[in-house]
Amino acid sequence: MAERELPPGLVMWPAGTASKNRVCVLISDIHCTDCTVGNQTASETDWQLFFEQLEFAVHNPGDKVEPPSEQRIDELLLILNGDIVDLIRTSKWAEAGVYPWQRDDPRFAEIIVAVMRDIIAIHATKRPECSEQPYSGFFYWMRQSIARLRERNVAVTVIPIVGNHDKELQVVPAARQMFYEECLGMTALDISDSYRTWVSAQMGTPQDDMYPCMPFYFADAGLRLLATHGQWRDQDNSRATPLWKLSRGWQPETWKREQYRAFSDPCFGDTVAAGMLSRFICKMVEAIDKNMPGANRICNLLDEMDLYRPSVSAVVRLLSESRRLAWRTPEAKGLHDEVLRCFRESLVDWMSHDETWKSAHGSTKVGLHVLNILSRIRWYWVEITLMRLMAKVQEPESDIKDRTLTGLPAFQPSYRSLGLRLHVEGHTHVALEADLQFRQPRQGRNNYTYINLGAWRDSIVPKRNRGFRRRGIGRALFIFDLARLARHAPGDTYRFYARDMTSWGDRMDSW
Repeated sequence: MAERELPPGLVMWPAGTASKNRVCVLISDIHCTDCTVGNQTASETDWQLFFEQLEFAVHNPGDKVEPPSEQRIDELLLILNGDIVDLIRTSKWAEAGVYPWQRDDPRFAEIIVAVMRDIIAIHATKRPECSEQPYSGFFYWMRQSIARLRERNVAVTVIPIVGNHDKELQVVPAARQMFYEECLGMTALDISDSYRTWVSAQMGTPQDDMYPCMPFYFADAGLRLLATHGQWRDQDNSRATPLWKLSRGWQPETWKREQYRAFSDPCFGDTVAAGMLSRFICKMVEAIDKNMPGANRICNLLDEMDLYRPSVSAVVRLLSESRRLAWRTPEAKGLHDEVLRCFRESLVDWMSHDETWKSAHGSTKVGLHVLNILSRIRWYWVEITLMRLMAKVQEPESDIKDRTLTGLPAFQPSYRSLGLRLHVEGHTHVALEADLQFRQPRQGRNNYTYINLGAWRDSIVPKRNRGFRRRGIGRALFIFDLARLARHAPGDTYRFYARDMTSWGDRMDSW
């Protein structure tokens, strides 16, 4: 379709000249960190299993050991749908005395590069034998899998979509180069001209960037797919600009004019609140006397705080468990006092920064004013009640409202007319799916589907009666576009399925 017929600002994935059998695999919210304030991503065994499943799907698109030639896959598109690396969840900001929104500080870029260096060591290199360091090896196992597929003449393209926790890659070119080269295994020579042109046309960035910015979305008519991370409809993780605010919704033409500043500038949730949480964890670990009764348990809680959703729930558990320890073991009273002291100091520090107030929106800012007033009372029951209320308000959506669903870009008439029928996002860490039907266009089956990919990471979930459990979760979406099969079986050329993985085990609950 000619570009002039596209909706304003929409840039489609460049189509090839030959009909190919393609499979597109999407995963979201991997959150590879430097593990200084906890390890947020899935384990090495989970990633090994995922890439085994990916290779099997590519080699067996019709669930046959030896698929006929017209069903064999020519090309794999692997879409990493945002929050691939997490450059905020680290103790390095607190250790340097710099906050992640202070981008004018000369140390800002140095810290980002240092975080990337450790992410590469943990997630992109082969684990040394007998190493006791945290390890997931996501990028290492990804590159191994890609190499095997290419040996079997499958073309592979990795497409990193920008999220709200890896957006600092957009503003630190040196870190972005490390990401492309060491994580994705792509040098400047490996990046095709068509990819550069596509990113430049979408993002409004220079086409001659050796290592281009990460795209904000992926749209392909053959796959019937529009995929984006999802932060564009979250007021705490997007920022109003002179030309755009949240109420205006999906506006790629406007975003391009501002080079997507609404999603690369510091925001309240992903930069300010997340940065303060990392700082609190770092300072708390430094302050605890490790010889005090219960200190080991509190340190373990601090190490897994970011596995709660929302993160405020982790603060509630930390305060309540330290108080329970003090009640059961009088010797641990000092530990509870230390937790309260660090919590209150972090709260006061958080409220003292202009960026906290400048980046907050509407109801969030009202909540901050209430928190600021009540925090002066310095009474445990007021503090714990306030944290519980905040956790309740910030709970991620367990479903998606019809009004929100029908307003997603892939389901707008101008997008549906292009053949887009599948809207995919992540961001909330809650896996969801919903089906829609529209009367227009009339051709074919009017099936439209929303899928949220959730997150590939461990999570802390409450048990049904009492207590908590660590659980590994993950979801991958596989889309098959078998163009070469069209003349033999036109009704079987397109299909997709979501594969979920949930893991438990003694190792995960070892402490």
